[in-house]
Amino acid sequence: MGVSRTQMARTFFRIGATAYGGPAIVAQIREVVVLDKKWVSEGEFAESLAFAQMLPGPVAVLTAAHLGWRLHGGTGTAVALVAYVAPSFLLMLALSAAYFRFEGLPVVTKAFRGLGAAVVAIVAQSILSMTRPAIKNWQGLAIAAGAAVAFFAGANTLLVLAAAALAGVLVGLVWRSSENGAGAPDSHALESATANRGYRKTLLVTTGVALAFVVALLASGLVSPLFPALGMTMAKINLLAFGGGYTAIALMFHDVVNNTAHAWLTSKEFIDGLALGQITPGPVIITATFIGYRVGGLAGAIFATVCIFLPSSLLLVLIAPHFARVRHLAAVQSAVSGLLAAFIAMLLYVLAAVAKIAFIGPWDVVLAAAAFAVLRLRVNVVWVVLGATAVALAFMR
Repeated sequence: MGVSRTQMARTFFRIGATAYGGPAIVAQIREVVVLDKKWVSEGEFAESLAFAQMLPGPVAVLTAAHLGWRLHGGTGTAVALVAYVAPSFLLMLALSAAYFRFEGLPVVTKAFRGLGAAVVAIVAQSILSMTRPAIKNWQGLAIAAGAAVAFFAGANTLLVLAAAALAGVLVGLVWRSSENGAGAPDSHALESATANRGYRKTLLVTTGVALAFVVALLASGLVSPLFPALGMTMAKINLLAFGGGYTAIALMFHDVVNNTAHAWLTSKEFIDGLALGQITPGPVIITATFIGYRVGGLAGAIFATVCIFLPSSLLLVLIAPHFARVRHLAAVQSAVSGLLAAFIAMLLYVLAAVAKIAFIGPWDVVLAAAAFAVLRLRVNVVWVVLGATAVALAFMR
């Protein structure tokens, strides 16, 4: 194919620096690597996207990572991932430093009031856009309703998610779905790629990186006593966040705001960090950089960012050669369906909590409603966030 790692790095860095808007990012990746560069075919891109949707973590990031795997194996995954995430990380790092230095200024407070209203609209829009693919029948609705009751009652997040996954498996056993998803990928092509790249070597290297990551998590306490909990929290979020970036955001809210053991951010700080994540390009879970900066400055920001992206990327490299078999396991599909229904419930809980903090007066409600209406018209989220900020600066007191 003749694609060098340097070409890959430049291309994914450019995408990461200019792409906004969740699903729109996936479309931009396709436009570049399929239509413009012609590095992969439409079918290969569809397989990469399907694989990314099956794994936990942000879909656009994992799509880029799997395309890197197609082109250069495990090292290609690393190159694509780092290049794609780097622009949003650097920008969020700068914004985080500025926020925690100037957050007390009246003009900053007023600006973030508009950002808070925009965040409410964005979360509401994400719930609306995710509900249809996540809840396809009354069984899924029942799982979501049960999970919502549990979340609002203060139940343990992991227990609720585990129960939802189990319920999904039971539903799959009792009511077998005739939907098998997209067409099966070309397993022969994947197995050939595996043979060519030496899967045994990849397995050894990936296992080595995973062990080094675990050691780094344990040793991070030497830098700060907060770092082991920070790293394990971000890794857990990454490995549980099926369905895209906003499921990770919901998990983040539970773990860094509501968790009494390590409530590192206030609700307002979390909303502000999420708003900053909306005005940076790339994945919304770059909010992890903001959280890490709050906990441990520059070192914390780097550490949290690595922990929020690395686990699912290692999982991708390990499973990629076996995608054809894993993807069509009924139990896997059913468990993921149950988890997605529970994540809708979790997002409803987050929406209620965010609205409670963001709605200071009636004009905040009006601004959030207007932002939601504009989002429904498919206006880019960056313009919605900037517009809400401008309105708050001009008219709110």
